[in-house]
Amino acid sequence: MSTSLELDILEELSYIPTLDAHEHLDPEEHLLNLPRDFFDLFRHYSAGDLISAGATKDDLALIRNKEMPLETRWNRFFPFYKKIKYGGYATSARIVIRDILGFDELNDDTYQPISEKLQAETKPGLYDRILQTHCNIAACIQCWYLDKGPFPDYFYHLAPSPEIINLTSFESLEALSKKCDQPIHSLQDALDCMTITMERWRANPKVVGIKSGHAYQRGLNFTRTTAHEAETVFNRIFTNESKTLSITEAVPLQNFLMYEMAARAEALQLPLVFHTGLQAGNCNRIANANPLLLQPLLESFPNAKVDLFHGGIPWVREIGVLAKYFPGVHLNMAWMHIISPTMARNALSEWLDMVPANKIFAFGGDYAVVEMVYGHLTIARRNLAAVLADKIKAGYITHTEALSLARQMLFDNPAEFYNISQ
Repeated sequence: MSTSLELDILEELSYIPTLDAHEHLDPEEHLLNLPRDFFDLFRHYSAGDLISAGATKDDLALIRNKEMPLETRWNRFFPFYKKIKYGGYATSARIVIRDILGFDELNDDTYQPISEKLQAETKPGLYDRILQTHCNIAACIQCWYLDKGPFPDYFYHLAPSPEIINLTSFESLEALSKKCDQPIHSLQDALDCMTITMERWRANPKVVGIKSGHAYQRGLNFTRTTAHEAETVFNRIFTNESKTLSITEAVPLQNFLMYEMAARAEALQLPLVFHTGLQAGNCNRIANANPLLLQPLLESFPNAKVDLFHGGIPWVREIGVLAKYFPGVHLNMAWMHIISPTMARNALSEWLDMVPANKIFAFGGDYAVVEMVYGHLTIARRNLAAVLADKIKAGYITHTEALSLARQMLFDNPAEFYNISQ
């Protein structure tokens, strides 16, 4: 049970503007003509938990099929919902159902009116109502949605590193060439296009960094390769228009390009962002996402600004050591609070013990469903309140210092790192 001190801090946190340091939200206008129902609150991360709980592909296909009767879909969903109900993902949805939609619980009696209420609330201004009015979010950083607007003025963007790193086919070379309006006939031409692209990103006030999601496809062990090794792979791509190289075949070129991108990012002071730890979905290779694999790259670019996402779950202590070691490395709690509220809380407490406080970004919703940002932020604020209250009670900090730390972690730290002013 929360203490009175926790509850006092929790209330005060609601008045602190938040910089949402990671999202995957489609433009609002894309939602306005779509049918929506209860399952929209579970279609993102909770789908992975449904599979983990035993749902088959056929089960999910039926549950997602909005041409089927809502009752049929609910009856297929509900047995699995009971199995995932108390996990972090479903808890986030239950908070939305209670606080945003006004229902105590999702059950046989409420799934229909909850669906109707969600649909009725899907109207112009939805993002502002959820993000600004309900969440007190002052700025939001989107991942790889740079060319997919329109978005509200308070949205910023992480540029997609695959455009300049994932050159595995002739088609990918053509896409980069077209984007830069420059021919690509050699590895040097590709590097010139990388420079042009990154300088454009740096000049765009809405672009605040570059995101790598490579841990979903390969290990984060980017080993240095020579220009000759990279060019050998490049020439295979350039001379064979019909073939796409596998990730393994492309590694020497991709590693080379990663170091080239990091060097340019360091020179431009354009933040580099890496997915680390747990990958979304099911049955990926978690070892690929161990943040310790990044150490050689971090050592090579000591002045680069680096944001490591998701606390490297389950390597929350190891990633803390990286942030303690390297001046440029920062820790982003995006997604963490719903993966495991308890693990996130423990990690935050330990990080505050070992890592300079300016290096912690306390929240990123990391959702494709805007209402779920509220549910996640509610859990994140509870975690902050609990951790800060514990440190006050232990005599490490005062109440005033706790609120100052909260302000830093929720807004000031990511705003300074990403050069966002509000």
